[in-house]
Amino acid sequence: MGRLHADSGWLRDDAGRIVLLRGANVSGRSKTPPFVPFDDPRWFDPLQDWGMNAIRLLVTWEGIEPERGRYDRSYLERVASLAREAGERGLAVVVDFHQDLYARAFGGDGAPTWAVTQPGRAATGREWFWYYAMSRGVQASFAGFWRDDGGLRTAFLGAVAEVMTTLAPLDAVVGYDLFNEPMAPLVEVVRGRFERGWLSDFHRQCVALRDRHAPGRVLLLEPTPLVAFGAPTTLGPIEGRDLVYAPHLYDATAILAGRFVPTLSTFPPALAQVTRTATARQWPLVVGEFGALGGLVGADAMIEDQCRRLDAAFASWMVWHYDPSDVDWNAEDASIVRPGGGDRPWTAAVVRPYPRALAGRPRRWQSDRGAPWVLEYDAEFDAPSEVVIPPRWSARPDIAIDGAEGGFDGRVLTIDARPGARVRVQLQR
Repeated sequence: MGRLHADSGWLRDDAGRIVLLRGANVSGRSKTPPFVPFDDPRWFDPLQDWGMNAIRLLVTWEGIEPERGRYDRSYLERVASLAREAGERGLAVVVDFHQDLYARAFGGDGAPTWAVTQPGRAATGREWFWYYAMSRGVQASFAGFWRDDGGLRTAFLGAVAEVMTTLAPLDAVVGYDLFNEPMAPLVEVVRGRFERGWLSDFHRQCVALRDRHAPGRVLLLEPTPLVAFGAPTTLGPIEGRDLVYAPHLYDATAILAGRFVPTLSTFPPALAQVTRTATARQWPLVVGEFGALGGLVGADAMIEDQCRRLDAAFASWMVWHYDPSDVDWNAEDASIVRPGGGDRPWTAAVVRPYPRALAGRPRRWQSDRGAPWVLEYDAEFDAPSEVVIPPRWSARPDIAIDGAEGGFDGRVLTIDARPGARVRVQLQR
C-alpha cells in the first residue's frame, strides 16, 4: 500500500487515489500478558484471504514499560515482528495504544501498575464499562494522568516515542492511534470540558510527537467513547498534517436490550454525527471500532446493516475484533471468529467488496444485501482504480462496467477510465 496521507477529507496514496481501509482490530491476548494477540503470524492469513487491507494492532503501555523507565525490548520486538508479518500479507498496520478502565488493576488494561494513582476494585464481566462512572480509583487515576501528576503523561508519551522509534523502519506501519477511548472523571466528560481541555492538549502533543518520531505516518485522533453512541464531540482545534478522525461506533440500544432493534438503533444517527464532524474538519473518517457482543440476537443482521451504512458513507473501518485465541477478555465474546478461527454468525457480513483505491470523486455506493452491488464515481486523473472482490463473497461475480475498461484477476477488479468519465460498476454474486 505504501505511505498514506490525508488530503481534503480523504486518505490518499502516493498516486493521489482515495484509499479506503477495511480491516479488523487484532487483539486476542493483547489486553493480558504476554500483550500480543498471537504468536503464529499465519493467523493473519484469513484476513488477507478475505480481501482486507489493514489491521489495528493493539499494544499496551504495561507491555511496553512494565517498570518505570525500563522498556521491554523483547515485547517491542514481538510487536515489530507481527507488524512486519502483517505487511508481508498486504495488511497496513495502525498501531493502537489500547486501554480500558485505565489499567488491569481495575479489571481493564493499559497502564502499568506503577502508573495507578489510587487503588480500587477490579471490574469483571461485560458490565466493566460502568466502572468508568462507579470506580473512584479509575477516575482518580485518569485525572492524575491527564494532569501529568508525577510526570505520568510525560512517561506515557516517552513510551509512545520508543514504539515509534522501534517501528520506524517498517513501511507496513501507516499510522498511530495513541489513546484508545480516552476517558476522564465522568463530570468532565459529560460537560465537554475533558475534550475541550485535557484531550485537545494531549492530541496536540501527539501531533508534535508524531512529527518528531514518525513523520510520514497518519495520526488517528479519537474523541471520548460517548461519541460512539451519538454524542457530539467538543474537541478543540487541532492543527497538523495527516490527521484522521477515528471515533468508535456501537449500537447502544442493542447492547442494553441484547438484541438488534433496527427502528431504535443508535448507529445511524451516530454515523451521521461523526461524518459531519469529519467533513467539517476535513479529516478522513476511519471508524476504529464497531461490532457485536456474543449472544446478541440479530447480530448478523446488525453487522450487515452497519457495514452497508459505512459503505454508503465511504468510511474506512476496523471491525472489533479478530481473536482466534481462546482468551475472551471480560467474557465479551465479541470476536468475528471463534477460538481456532471458525465463523461467527456475523463473520460473512464483514467480508464484502470495496474500492481500496479510487482515482476519482466518489458519488454513490450501494451494497444492500440481496441487491446488486453498485459503485459510481467520476474519474479525475489517469490512474487505475481497484475494487477488491473477495472470493468468499463470490468466486465468479457478474461484473458490468460503464464508462471504463476493466480487468479481473479473481480477487481485484482493476478499472481504467479517462479523466472526466463517469464510471459505474455493478457486481452480482
